[in-house]
Amino acid sequence: MKLEIGKSMSDDWTELYRPKSLKEVIGNSKAVKELKDWAVSWEAGIPPKRVAVLIGPPGVGKTSSALALANDFGWGVIEMNASDQRNGEAIRRVALRGALTDTFTSEGEYLSHRQGRKKLIIMDEADNIFGREDQGGVPAVVELIAKTKHPVILIVNDFYGLSRKSSAIKEKTLQIKFTRIPSPTIRTLLRKVAADQEISASDGVLDIIAKNSNGDLRAALRDLQAIGLGNIELKEEQAMALDNRLSSRTMYELMGEIFQGTAPRLAQMHMWDMQETPEFVLLWVDENLPIAYRDSEDLWRGYQLLARADVMLGRVKRRQYFGYWSYASDLISFGMCAAKSRPYRGFIRYQFPGYLLKMGRSKSMRGAKQTLGLKLGSVCHTSSNTAIMEIMPYIRQLFKKDQEFRLAAMSIFGLDEEDAAFLLEEKMDSSAVKHLMQALQRKRSGEAEEHDLRPTKIEEAAEKAAKEDKAPDESLKQRSLFEY
Repeated sequence: MKLEIGKSMSDDWTELYRPKSLKEVIGNSKAVKELKDWAVSWEAGIPPKRVAVLIGPPGVGKTSSALALANDFGWGVIEMNASDQRNGEAIRRVALRGALTDTFTSEGEYLSHRQGRKKLIIMDEADNIFGREDQGGVPAVVELIAKTKHPVILIVNDFYGLSRKSSAIKEKTLQIKFTRIPSPTIRTLLRKVAADQEISASDGVLDIIAKNSNGDLRAALRDLQAIGLGNIELKEEQAMALDNRLSSRTMYELMGEIFQGTAPRLAQMHMWDMQETPEFVLLWVDENLPIAYRDSEDLWRGYQLLARADVMLGRVKRRQYFGYWSYASDLISFGMCAAKSRPYRGFIRYQFPGYLLKMGRSKSMRGAKQTLGLKLGSVCHTSSNTAIMEIMPYIRQLFKKDQEFRLAAMSIFGLDEEDAAFLLEEKMDSSAVKHLMQALQRKRSGEAEEHDLRPTKIEEAAEKAAKEDKAPDESLKQRSLFEY
């Protein structure tokens, strides 16, 4: 199909060339087949696993495949992305209600699940549901998994970050993995797009864009549009000016230059070319230093340089003078490379910093702790930090051991399932949390019934007024002679 340049140039090419059918999705053919088979099972009725989770890095076609699937099967679409509010109330209002009831398509066509008409609920970046803004979001997702009458797709980059919050997400969903798209496949698509836009681009230019994208098709299309706007012919110099997205690969190469290279000057220049802060590179060097340097004296000199670099970075924070970055960069690149007494040969498996992995996986837990600290602090009239440090440890111990205290704390502090799971150190769908929430519901129902049996203030006032009306006026009563 030929597109008019004046009409299509200003549009977002990632949307303009988004696949309309699963047949147009490039790469990840196995994942596309699994997704189609899952959709076919929905056509025959409600399958054992009602929810599919699309797992993979950004820009590999997860969202496009979900939308193309809905188009192929004629399903309506309800979409919630990261820009929407996704707390428990919002998910139940939008996604869960849509999964249980009938609805209309974007064209106004009525869809009835009784007649076999389906709608697809898509929740993008589902692994980023955490914190105060998304309070109660995970229990609502678990409820959606159990009750939906329509197909649901959760799109995540880090499945572990979502599944660790609830075992039901891992056990009751179909996980479909998408991988990065190979550079030749991306180059083939870029060639078609360039021809459609009447842009002359050599295979060398397209190859540079494809390799720079690091398997991210969306990034490759945007790069091509960025250098293609207003140009009829693309040159390699324009493609070379694009940002390289191979940050993880470049980091591994930098580690090789530092620990296995014999030219400290090259390691320093490689460090200068990096688009990462010295703090980030410092974490990489700290993680891989004991792996690479096996000589005790080399290891000692390396840690001496690492300590000095850390001092420089500390001065940056204290004095807000970023000129110290250059000293830290030279210490962990030139200095670290020159610290070894002999060259190290052979293969070394460099590792991603464990600190960053730990902080990434504990992000939701730290958000839950902060939310709970705010609730405790508001009731105890103190700051959230004080509540976390001085009050929360005692609350947790009592919460674990005393059932009556649990019920009282849930009501007094206004806690929910996520807070209870955090204090009990359990998952939200564990039996301990479920029993606690059921007991709390029974207690609240009992208090409500008892409150209904009591007369209200209006009823008490009306009863008092009726008694006053029936009582005779003492001033009008005839007095006896003995009363004088």
